[in-house]
Amino acid sequence: MRILAVETSCDDSAVALLEDSSVIAERIYSQSIHSKHGGVVPELASRQHIEILPGLVKEVLSESGINTLREIDAFAATAGPGLVGSLLVGLSWTKAAAFASGKQFLGINHLSAHLHTHYKGPDSVKFPAVALLVSGGHTCLFNIKSWSHAVLLGSTRDDAAGEAFDKSAKLAGLGYPGGEALEKAAIGGNPDNISLPSPLSDPTLPEFSFSGLKTAVRLQWESGANLADLAASFQKVVVDILVSKLLFQADRSDAASILAAGGVTANNLLRNRLRDECEKRGISLFLPEKKYTTDNAVMVGRAAFAVLSEEPTARSSLSCNAFSRWSGTILKALCCTYKSMLL
Repeated sequence: MRILAVETSCDDSAVALLEDSSVIAERIYSQSIHSKHGGVVPELASRQHIEILPGLVKEVLSESGINTLREIDAFAATAGPGLVGSLLVGLSWTKAAAFASGKQFLGINHLSAHLHTHYKGPDSVKFPAVALLVSGGHTCLFNIKSWSHAVLLGSTRDDAAGEAFDKSAKLAGLGYPGGEALEKAAIGGNPDNISLPSPLSDPTLPEFSFSGLKTAVRLQWESGANLADLAASFQKVVVDILVSKLLFQADRSDAASILAAGGVTANNLLRNRLRDECEKRGISLFLPEKKYTTDNAVMVGRAAFAVLSEEPTARSSLSCNAFSRWSGTILKALCCTYKSMLL
């Protein structure tokens, strides 16, 4: 099954062509224009998606030897959550392509897509599983009973972990986005030299809060703290919180697997801590390749393939609209199902 997937939820324009879950060709364009603004400017992001997306599609199809959209079996795009203007660009193009070629269109939930980075087939992960989704916009814990049934355990009450990384890096003059720069700044630093608060650190509480930690970093920086020590302390606090809460839920549910996804999973301290802890417990750990930690179209395509593997006729309504936030407790990959729109 050939699936053409599109991702435009924020500031990355991405297109991928998959044969089932295997990648045939992919392209990602990361918008650099936002760095001078210290954060993503929604209007600029959506305008760049309009300019960039058609060229990316053309490159992917050319590399794949595809001559017409009718050779594609299904089309998928992120419907949300994300920046509505950006999402509408990808959604509009993908719905038009599906309509013009007479093929299925699937609107995909961005959070579920991140988790489906690990989908290689229905038996690729042993369930039950617990998942940590940690990025610039989201920090969530899920209990996953099957690929089609993920239950939200808790999320952040304010800032996401990735946002705290970026904003802490920005105030220290490390630029935006700053997660990788902050990790590099922590090399050689001693996390014990600076004491930072550990908000909502109780591992039994599946919720997060990072706004107070971000403020504490600012106060330390303004008082003249050493950058390497401050970065090391901040990184350790965040990783300790993420790992302790994830492992508590894994132990509590007797999980066979742990899944991690999202931009913050590129952090080496987090990856190493998870590897060590899962090895001790004999739990299978699924970490994304670093190139798939940030937003990409491959995860969207794999989520679509998972849906179609379970229900080959599944599709979203062409009236499927973009949405900025997801609310609920049961996370599913498919948005705006055609059947539900008819009821």
